Amino acid sequence: MEILYLIHLFFQAILLIIFAGVVLSWVEVGAGRASWLYSPPINLIRELSFQILRPFRLFLERIGLRRGPIDFSPVVAWLAIVLIERMIGIG
Repeated sequence: MEILYLIHLFFQAILLIIFAGVVLSWVEVGAGRASWLYSPPINLIRELSFQILRPFRLFLERIGLRRGPIDFSPVVAWLAIVLIERMIGIG
């Protein structure tokens, strides 16, 4: 039972990193050259979210849905993580 809880926490951490990366991408546009945007913790969140979302972006590109200014890869990643959790039986 504890291992399932740890797996659930891992998936929740991934979802939190994705959400934080999305919020940071919005803040970057509005904040301009704010110095706190380049601190090590912020860079870590940005890099982790990029690495998590890269396969989903490539998938959307491959099927021809990565066009326009809106990036739907966080939504696809969220759906995939929720689906995996349900298949495992912890979500």
